[in-house]
Amino acid sequence: MDYKTIKKEVLIEQEISKSKFLSFLSPVTDEDEAKAYLKQIKKAHPKATHHCSAFIVDEIERSNDDGEPSSSAGLPMLEVLRGNNLNKVISVVVRYYGGTNLGVGGLIRAYGSSVTLAIESSIVMIPVPIYIYDIKFPYNYTNDVEVYLSEIAEVTDRSYDALATYRVSLLDENFHDDLNDLTKGQIEITKIDERIDLLEEKV
Repeated sequence: MDYKTIKKEVLIEQEISKSKFLSFLSPVTDEDEAKAYLKQIKKAHPKATHHCSAFIVDEIERSNDDGEPSSSAGLPMLEVLRGNNLNKVISVVVRYYGGTNLGVGGLIRAYGSSVTLAIESSIVMIPVPIYIYDIKFPYNYTNDVEVYLSEIAEVTDRSYDALATYRVSLLDENFHDDLNDLTKGQIEITKIDERIDLLEEKV
């Protein structure tokens, strides 16, 4: 799970040799959603000269030059997504032709930079595993346990019966020894579940 994605749609505009490039970047969950997003952008910009696109959803990768010279638009866009290790994301660059031919090299730079600018303006998210545990311990250790957990976990539920029972969510499973030491072994630790959450990448 070393891939990244983005939190929400981003739109960046740049002008190169009088051509206007609108760069859209959006999270998607599957290929159908990516295709629907591209269709939506085309509908919103019917007079644009080109609607070039690239998307990555798990093992599926697609790119389209939409009338630009072969491999001068969609592929460079896809390469930028790959280079930034992005997944579950679509890039659409809408071009309004300004009357000046950029040449293949110029187009590659224009479309690639359009995607790069959009990524730089986005909130990048990374998937992280979240571990869910129940812990049970005698009441006299409550303060020590609370202080320890405040540094490493989120306590999502507390109940009190014969023992104190906490439901906790953690990023790291290596906490058993510390809690055993804190409670002199008088603690029961049970793994309940684990899930994947998306958290903002720290820059």
